[in-house]
Amino acid sequence: MSSTTEPLRTAVLPRQRRDLTGFDFVALDVETWNGRTGSVCAVGLAVVRGGVVVDEYEALCHPAAELGEADYAHMAVNHLQLGDIYHAQPFTDLLETVSAFVGDLPVVAHRAPLDARHLARACEVAGVEAPTWEWHCTEAIARKALDLTSWALPDVAAALSLPRFSLHQSGAEARSTAAVLLGLAEQTGAVRLGHLPR
Repeated sequence: MSSTTEPLRTAVLPRQRRDLTGFDFVALDVETWNGRTGSVCAVGLAVVRGGVVVDEYEALCHPAAELGEADYAHMAVNHLQLGDIYHAQPFTDLLETVSAFVGDLPVVAHRAPLDARHLARACEVAGVEAPTWEWHCTEAIARKALDLTSWALPDVAAALSLPRFSLHQSGAEARSTAAVLLGLAEQTGAVRLGHLPR
């Protein structure tokens, strides 16, 4: 799990034919360790400024006991090791770090309402106030911008000619979500996040 402050221009980002410098946001992905809402055990972030990924963060946390025990099949899908989760930081510590990365930037997620519900429930159980971020959903945008039969993140990424990524790994999904958002901006001609269909 790592963070870097050097600007990143990796293959996951679409070629910038349009001016994307008006795009500042944080792409976020949440993974859980069972099927219960709020059982957050991993969060990945990709910080975008001026249309470029400039920072990344990915970390594990241990869900509160009230949210149930690990579902081993669920964790296998998410490529998570039980021992790593048990020895990870509590959710509240992770939330503090994530909130510092987000600051006052809008948050972008694929199926954002689901990630928002997971975080809100985890906050409720932990007895802390849920963040009041401005959420944007790449699935909702893609449904209005693309003619597809599936709006799952891998299918939207493929439709935008973006590289394959490691599904159910929070850091990889956050990076892909950032790339998808910028790809949708290319597709629609939007020059700012608020110009995209919602």
